[in-house]
Amino acid sequence: MRISLHSLLILLGLALVISPVWAFDDDFEINDINLNEENFLDIKASRYRKSLEYDWFDSTSGWRLNVASLDSDLAFVLTELKLQNELSEHVNIRLELEQEVFYADKDLPLPTVEAEVYPWAGNFGFSLLGTPAYDKREMDLGVAVIWGRRPWNYIRFEYLDVDSLYNEKNIVDDNTYYSQEPVAMKLEGAYQFGNQSGKNYKLRFNISRDEPLELIDPDNDGIFRHEASDYFLLFDYQPVPDSVIGMTINGFTLDKTSSQTGQDQQQATDYISADVYWVSGMGKLYELRLGTQYDRISNDIRDYISSSNDLNYFMKTLQVYTTAHHPFSEHMAWDLGLYVGQVEEQQNYLQDNARDTLNDGVEAKLRMGFEYSSSDGRSSLQFNISLNLDDPIKDPGDGGSISFQSVF
Repeated sequence: MRISLHSLLILLGLALVISPVWAFDDDFEINDINLNEENFLDIKASRYRKSLEYDWFDSTSGWRLNVASLDSDLAFVLTELKLQNELSEHVNIRLELEQEVFYADKDLPLPTVEAEVYPWAGNFGFSLLGTPAYDKREMDLGVAVIWGRRPWNYIRFEYLDVDSLYNEKNIVDDNTYYSQEPVAMKLEGAYQFGNQSGKNYKLRFNISRDEPLELIDPDNDGIFRHEASDYFLLFDYQPVPDSVIGMTINGFTLDKTSSQTGQDQQQATDYISADVYWVSGMGKLYELRLGTQYDRISNDIRDYISSSNDLNYFMKTLQVYTTAHHPFSEHMAWDLGLYVGQVEEQQNYLQDNARDTLNDGVEAKLRMGFEYSSSDGRSSLQFNISLNLDDPIKDPGDGGSISFQSVF
């Protein structure tokens, strides 16, 4: 499929201009974020390599799980599941679940079930979707329209009523109710295009928006407000099939307010990550990657009961990295990575400067991985251990990670 430069600019504009929030995740807590200096290196070291990422993008069904140590108590967790069954050229049934956790504890969301209909067996389709739940208050109901067919060359818009039956079904347990009911909207798309093969360029984007919600708890004189946004953009150029030059940008914003008797707090969180990379040798004896990534997270908390707890927190990391993947048998491979980053982390208590902290320095780690995969390469299990290069004597060990991916 060919796309003109004008169409490409429109799609990029949509991906970068539309207000970037995932559906409300039932997190009613005010999150006090306090990461370790090396955590953005930890997360980067656990990510899937580019050839596995392409396998995921090229498939309509699969599941993957990634767990990486952040410190002695906490872990980065990525969970994704997508299943599609094509009943005919007119009807698809899908089930999806996705969650990424690294800065606060989150409950695993309910999976979304979707019935996708192409009435004329062409490019135009529409969907009915929802999250089945034992407690009907937790059910989400929505609709979507799509032009094209997944996994590539499509654009899709989704509208979801979150907790759509909450006010009607919440008549026994308590008196809470939504005065502003939660609504989530998402725009996503994926395109491959180019002059000859039609696949020299890859563009994927995902932008979601949660409208403001307000939950009232009259028994405790409580009010909870939530508003958030989430965005993802990938643009890759493949001069040859085994080589990639590209960039990935993703992030989110989050605003929450929680007040009740004896408590009144507000949280504003902003995260952005930008990765620029060159990859060579995909599907060959050595898959090499060289890149640089910038991550920044900020979290501002205001306590209207005890102003001494007012806090501005941020951490940013600029890292350079290189990885090498080498299969040495039909099922096994080594995967090595080196990550070096300049890190700045700061806690600024607005009313109590004595509690302020500042960490500024260089973090470095070596990741050593072992992969065991299926003969066809569509399923992969990998174990990683990491070593501290910035303090190899006093603190040589730096945890590890385990990941699995299967597409079908």
